[in-house]
Amino acid sequence: MGQPPEVKTPAAPAPAAAVPAELRPLLIHESAHLRWFHLEEPDSPLLERLGQEFGFHELEIEDCRHQRHTAKLEEYENHIFVIGNTLHFVPETLGVWFGELAMFVGHDFLITVHVGPTRSVTERLVRVKAITKLQRPDRALYELLDSMGDRYLPVLDQIGERIDQLEDEIHQHATPKALEEIFAVRRGLTEFRRIVGSMREMVNSLMRQRAPYYRADMAAYWRDLYDHIIRALTTIENHRELLASVLEIYLSSMANRTNDVMKVLTVWATIALPLVVITGYFGMNFQHLPLLEWRYGPMMVNALVILLPVGLLYFFRKRGWL
Repeated sequence: MGQPPEVKTPAAPAPAAAVPAELRPLLIHESAHLRWFHLEEPDSPLLERLGQEFGFHELEIEDCRHQRHTAKLEEYENHIFVIGNTLHFVPETLGVWFGELAMFVGHDFLITVHVGPTRSVTERLVRVKAITKLQRPDRALYELLDSMGDRYLPVLDQIGERIDQLEDEIHQHATPKALEEIFAVRRGLTEFRRIVGSMREMVNSLMRQRAPYYRADMAAYWRDLYDHIIRALTTIENHRELLASVLEIYLSSMANRTNDVMKVLTVWATIALPLVVITGYFGMNFQHLPLLEWRYGPMMVNALVILLPVGLLYFFRKRGWL
């Protein structure tokens, strides 16, 4: 009898290179296809050690340590370097500011660098550990960028609600405090647009990347992320237009109030003008003036002083000026 055909078992994945002892505390996840290191102190010498181990360029390390970068993507020989912008929002003051998350993505590794803890890493690390198909550098990168993008629209919704409240307040009573808040929100939206615009360009660059940085099945995920970013940009532009109309309402309200004040002052000045003329005329230092020595002269002047203002008030009210 012939021998049964030999059954070939699938080859086990090649073991990853051993992690140096000094870098082991930075390793937050390790699996067959992904080693994820996370560093929360960019000024630490461990960043140089990571650079030596994985072949980082000195400019990448410098970018990690010098903040205030917008999102970008740079391609190197054995990895890509990505900077994403994390969102920080204070609902009470509508304060918006952005942090940076630097990511080094290679064939089997992901290295993230951030100043202090970040929710993007904390929340998505749990998902990556729990779901096997996410344990790839490209899928982990998508999870991090998606976490950043998911926070944009909820914050923009809160800003939009506050703009609506500002419009209602200005319709009721415009105050200088409302104007200060309008300018504060406009500055925040301008910064928001700058950051989200750079995220759009970075994701657009990701969509043009090919293996070995990510597999072909990632194209749909990048398109979904790009769609989220475009929606955020559209919402920002809508909020800016709405805020501009609120500012116009405020300026119109203040102009109307100024006109009302000037109208009242003009009416009283008009009423006082004949009185000033009469009292000025009879107050001149001359001995002989018409009506001065007439017995009914004072009565006539007093009548004019009383009747002229009353007549002018009646006239203004009848014309609708009061």
